[in-house]
Amino acid sequence: MLKAFVSVALAAICLGGRESSVTLFPRAISSPAPPATLVPQLTRLSHGRVVLSWQERLKEGGYRFAFAIRDAKGWSVARSIASGPNLSMFTADLPGIAELPDGALLAYWELKDMRDGDRYATAIQTAVSRDDGRTWTRPKQPYPDALSGQHSFLSWFHSADGVGLVWLDAEQRSLVRHAEMHESRMGSVGLRFADLNANGDLTQQSFINPITCECCPTGSAVSGRGPVVVYRGRQEPPGTMPSEVQDDRPTVRDIYITRLENGKWTKPHVVYPDNWVINACPDNGPSVDAAANNLVVGWWTRSNDSPKVQVAFSADAGDNLGKPIRVDAGNGEGQVTVALLPDGKSAIVGWLEDGQTCARYVASSGMVGNILKLGASPRHSRLPAWLSTKDGVIVAWTAKAGDGTQVEVANLAF
Repeated sequence: MLKAFVSVALAAICLGGRESSVTLFPRAISSPAPPATLVPQLTRLSHGRVVLSWQERLKEGGYRFAFAIRDAKGWSVARSIASGPNLSMFTADLPGIAELPDGALLAYWELKDMRDGDRYATAIQTAVSRDDGRTWTRPKQPYPDALSGQHSFLSWFHSADGVGLVWLDAEQRSLVRHAEMHESRMGSVGLRFADLNANGDLTQQSFINPITCECCPTGSAVSGRGPVVVYRGRQEPPGTMPSEVQDDRPTVRDIYITRLENGKWTKPHVVYPDNWVINACPDNGPSVDAAANNLVVGWWTRSNDSPKVQVAFSADAGDNLGKPIRVDAGNGEGQVTVALLPDGKSAIVGWLEDGQTCARYVASSGMVGNILKLGASPRHSRLPAWLSTKDGVIVAWTAKAGDGTQVEVANLAF
């Protein structure tokens, strides 16, 4: 259970930002999630409603994917979407629920896919409900069934006709087995896009970028000029084909942004050149939020062996981003989320640091508020989308609860 919140004032000089007097005031919201829950995700629905989803560990093994909807009267009863021993669960990979144009719900999650013996392989599942989750259509995949391998780290956005999904896709990668049970992987993981219509049916799909970092979460939002997606890329020598990529080769793996405008994805460009060289995926992706042409991106880097959480703002839907503002206290662990505030020039950013889920106000001017510690969280626990409202920001996170975990919810005001 949520016991207490701690607000910490830090010397701004060590962060490279200017400290302001903005302090976050948390109010705990009763969580509809039972004990032994994790990987929460928040989604804003029409008519002022919010949906919280999570996975719950089952005593018999496996997981249950469930959710509850909050309106002016409070939370609905928790309802199940899927369950069983084959549900995939990774603390940095969040299943969730999107909203279709007519208000129907579209759930997305992953199953383990061991057809080729790849322990990292997963299959995306989607299902639609038109009665607030009481019943669901038969699950299906948003890509051809023949494609095996990793399909994970999804994010979604409202598209012209329905819902857009993006994820990391290992279609180009193959598993190579060697002597003495050793195995390696050849070929790239790429950023894939699928457009689903109002019935949740696939209408088009394509690779946005066929070569990306292998297992860092993606982020998405809708700007005034179209949907934007952020992800961790990897720089390969010019002319490198996807089939030639070696996943353990040291490469620069910085954060990129692209936008779907007039039916085409813009050429991805780097949010900021951290120039972080690493020979493995850090399981730590970016987050983005937008309103009109105002946009904010948050991310973690360990360039030059210096871990830090950074935020950058844009006033032109991501074409240009300002100088990064550091928000952590010196030992940030990432798993970042950002919520753009109504003025379009400030945000609430969340991240993990020293085993705690933290939150902080940050403005495009470089001003930062006090750090709020929400409580202890397990490592690698990706923070979900945090939702800006007229009353503050609704936040959720995975908290430590004794020897287990518990999804917690709060409202942050300032």
